[in-house]
Amino acid sequence: MTPRLSDIVSVARRFTRAVRVDADLTDPRALDGYVCSQSAIEALLLMARHHGATGHGAFTWTGPYGCGKSSLAIALAALAGGSRKAAEGLLAEVGDADRRELLGAFRGDKTPWLVVAAVGRRDDPERAIGEALAASVADLPGLERAKRESLAAWTLRVSADPRHAGLLLLVDEMGKFLEHAARADGDVHLFQDLAETASRSNQRLLLVGILHQAFDEYAHRLAREARDEWIKIQGRYLDIPINLAAEEQLDLIGRAIEAPPSTARSNPAAPVVAELLRSQRLGDAQTLEAKLHACWPLHPLVAALIGPVSRRRFGQNQRSLFGFLNSIEPYGFQTYLEEVPAKDAPLFPLARLWDYLHANLEPAILASPDGHRWSTALEAIVRAEGRAASADHLALLKAVALIDLFKDRSGLQATPQVLQHAVSGLAPKAVERILEELADWSVIIFRKHAGSYAIYAGSDFDIDAAVDRAREAGVALDYRQLARHAALQPVLAKRHYEITGALRWFEIEIAALADVEHRVRAYRPAPGAAGLFLLAISGEGESAAQAQTILKRASALAGEQLVVLGWTSDSFMIREMASDLSALEHVRAHSAELEGDAIARRELDARVARLSADLEDRLSDAVHGVKWVAPEGFDSGVSLRLSGPAGLSVVASRLADWRYPAAPWLPNELVNRSRPSSNAAAAVRALLRAMVGQASSPRLGIVGFPPQAGLYVSLLESTGLHRLDEATGTWRFVAPEAGDPHHLHALWRRTDELLAAAPDGLTMAEIFAHWRAAPFGVRDGLCTLLGAAYMMTRSGMTAVYLEGVYRPGLESFLIDRMVQDSSCVRIRSIVLTDVDVALISGLAERLSTTEATVPPTAFDVARGLITAVVNLPNWTLRTTRLTPTTIAFRDRAKVTDDPNQFLTRDVPKAFGLEADNYAGPVLARHVIAALDELKGAYSGMLAGLETILLRELRVKGDPDSLAKLRRRALDVKGLTGNFRLDALATRLSTFEGDIADMEGFAVLAANKPTRDWVDRDLDAASVELAALADQFLKAEIFQRLKGREGGRVAMAVYISDPDYPEPQSHEIQVSAAERETADALALRINDLLRAEGVSPDVALAAVASLGLILSTAPEAARDAATAKRTETAHG
Repeated sequence: MTPRLSDIVSVARRFTRAVRVDADLTDPRALDGYVCSQSAIEALLLMARHHGATGHGAFTWTGPYGCGKSSLAIALAALAGGSRKAAEGLLAEVGDADRRELLGAFRGDKTPWLVVAAVGRRDDPERAIGEALAASVADLPGLERAKRESLAAWTLRVSADPRHAGLLLLVDEMGKFLEHAARADGDVHLFQDLAETASRSNQRLLLVGILHQAFDEYAHRLAREARDEWIKIQGRYLDIPINLAAEEQLDLIGRAIEAPPSTARSNPAAPVVAELLRSQRLGDAQTLEAKLHACWPLHPLVAALIGPVSRRRFGQNQRSLFGFLNSIEPYGFQTYLEEVPAKDAPLFPLARLWDYLHANLEPAILASPDGHRWSTALEAIVRAEGRAASADHLALLKAVALIDLFKDRSGLQATPQVLQHAVSGLAPKAVERILEELADWSVIIFRKHAGSYAIYAGSDFDIDAAVDRAREAGVALDYRQLARHAALQPVLAKRHYEITGALRWFEIEIAALADVEHRVRAYRPAPGAAGLFLLAISGEGESAAQAQTILKRASALAGEQLVVLGWTSDSFMIREMASDLSALEHVRAHSAELEGDAIARRELDARVARLSADLEDRLSDAVHGVKWVAPEGFDSGVSLRLSGPAGLSVVASRLADWRYPAAPWLPNELVNRSRPSSNAAAAVRALLRAMVGQASSPRLGIVGFPPQAGLYVSLLESTGLHRLDEATGTWRFVAPEAGDPHHLHALWRRTDELLAAAPDGLTMAEIFAHWRAAPFGVRDGLCTLLGAAYMMTRSGMTAVYLEGVYRPGLESFLIDRMVQDSSCVRIRSIVLTDVDVALISGLAERLSTTEATVPPTAFDVARGLITAVVNLPNWTLRTTRLTPTTIAFRDRAKVTDDPNQFLTRDVPKAFGLEADNYAGPVLARHVIAALDELKGAYSGMLAGLETILLRELRVKGDPDSLAKLRRRALDVKGLTGNFRLDALATRLSTFEGDIADMEGFAVLAANKPTRDWVDRDLDAASVELAALADQFLKAEIFQRLKGREGGRVAMAVYISDPDYPEPQSHEIQVSAAERETADALALRINDLLRAEGVSPDVALAAVASLGLILSTAPEAARDAATAKRTETAHG
């Protein structure tokens, strides 16, 4: 196997990990291989001289990330608190004068200092520093902290202890304490007290705070008064900058890379680079050349550029530098060592450094101040690739790009001389040709005044200036858009979900602190949301106390909504980042210059992406680390400052438990949710149909295990809502009992109370709204199933209506409509009094027949009454020729849609009785009487018409008379050519005297069916029947014209009497039967006259006078005439 560079080249161990002061303080290997750089020695000397000359004991070391501050702190701790031998060894490579001065300052005698190291965190600094000091003096009797002793007083007492030369207090990451104080409006006077104590300690207390930026930079988000106070505290500390020169960074790289001395090769580029660095006063050329050679296998240009690259905002100095040396990322140094053979290994080239930055750090670079130039270089490379550039073209172009990009920090220039050595193995002539071609392609340009090449700036759009203009124009900060940018995920109440099966989530929104009260008042939950976590951002520099006051006031405005409020102390940075993001978005949306500028667009997009990601992280930290203000009355039993998503979920679960204490416990993830899937909805519909169609069957008749079977088992069988009735041996729906483990009893009881308080009942939509609200919080997916189950368990106690129409029971159509629109189904509670029970029992008894017994229930009795009424003939349902109470009873029965209301309210009112003020049996008799009247009304009406017809036809109703009438009708039928008379005759020819026959006569008389009759049609039919009867009698006279015997005989009587002004005549018609009767009477009259012995003239006069009396005078006239004649006769 061919040896690789990784077999002979490695990175020293101490450069493979970061330093942590508190952990590495006691590690004897922490300083293995460590060499104090000259800048570090100068920093220690400066501190020692001030401390020795003035007694000043408080210092801050300020430098960027990874510049060696923590390592220097470990070195100082070893110098002051380690053994004398270790201290001398640490300074072995330091000049004699400097070594003696440092040993005299920090190890004046053999007694070491007590070293205490505290590492900053977002917490109270007094607590953190106190814990570190307590741990350090734990083995020193008498140095324990006294009760109520201040930290400054304690440190002074510890520093004065003769067992040590003094107290060295190292505060690494001091900036985190300051950040915490700035965000939480904390008190930083502790650092002032410590600084003043150190300066008054007689040089026995030395305090060193390690910072990444200046002290006052942490206070820039505070109000002016607070910033002034911080600046005063900063004045108590002497600040010493910590940084490495370029030569020192080269030295570090050379020390970090461990390789056999024999492998290091000279490179012609090293003297050229060294001379350039020397010209920038960055060191001695000869020394620099040696250090560049020590960086093998890095190309000298790469070694010279790594340091400047690490100083940029996207890097972290030595951390980025040594991160590169230890990187196994694409194109990283370790990857290079693994890929390249050890024999004749090429140097790590500039092109690979570009590829490393492009593959791993490009988003960070684009979001930094170097983003524009990087984007320009990247666009140049893309354009070169479009020209089919060779690998040598791209390698040289990347070298120009890197040198040009970091020339200000590195001191390098992309001169032709430097570029001759930028790509190993490339001849000078080839380099010149390639440079000319790249210039012809307009991807690089030669700047004569500088004598060097640079990337051709294809874009002159100044993003920073555009952003500044946008901010000056007052681009509004949209907090809702800010929340969307942050992609804040809803908070899930996971524990609540585990117990109840209901997945509840809380929205997270962001608002300006000044707008919090308005947002709380206007808040309405999104569908399915349980409440809101509202994070307030200070927009006007409000303090923590002011924020808490506003949040408590706003919390009282939430009303029924579950709103939890919080305020972040990181408001300033969030607001600044959000403002920058809004300005960038504004520039991207409104800058026409970007249309043809791909470089600027790429840079702008990268900035937006990076800032969005940073803002998302910052907001996420704020949301998960804030102390929330819960609604009034909420007592969670847990801290409202639990950190992280898990902690926030715990708070959400407690809030859900508090708001929905009576929530049913139904762990079914298919339907116990706001919006079930289409498959779950189909299973619900199938289960609902089984509930109404197979309620008495085991498992509702479900065979096998289709989706609805799972719902049945988890929601109906396990809860006991559908179970076997041991008494009857049948399956039925049963209401939950008190103490049921699924917490359904409270839901049923509350629904009963709601219905009892609503005389007109409630729609299922209204009931579901109560169920969704606190304290139940039933999810939408469960409402229809539980609603159907409730109606099934209350079937004898509620009345159900579909679109206002009473339904005698649950059915598939009703259930389907309820699923579609729950507002179309209404249910009403049924409550029967003792009077109602008596009425129902009495009517049930009267309505029952030998064929069918009516059960004594409100529904069955009402159904019997309503059925009896609606089945009456139409005329009976319209006529007013009934008693008023019967009419009222009938009309209410016709329009009622509620059997129970009909019995208990409408029927008593129909008979003039007030509710609860009548006797059931008495009212039952009234009802039966009304029913009898209604049932007999139609037949009675027809009987009246029959009476009129027979009377006008001069026929008795006995069978013989009817038989003769039928024969007479046959003789008249077809006699006159009158169709209506023929129709009468035809009906009379088959007349038996039943109702059907009379309905035929009635239809004929009124010319319309009886089902359409009103009362005036009855009057018209009565008159028409009399007229037809008269025509019938007249027709019988003319039977002889057609040779029909047995017809009627017409006679005329003419009489002249002095008592009458004119002769009297009267025509009469008699039937054959009547003539027989008349003949018999004539014989009897003749026998009477003969018995009187009168002459024929007197006999005829008597008959004429009798005829005159019968034909012309009413009863009174007849009586008068008779009286007159009697008086004359007895004269």
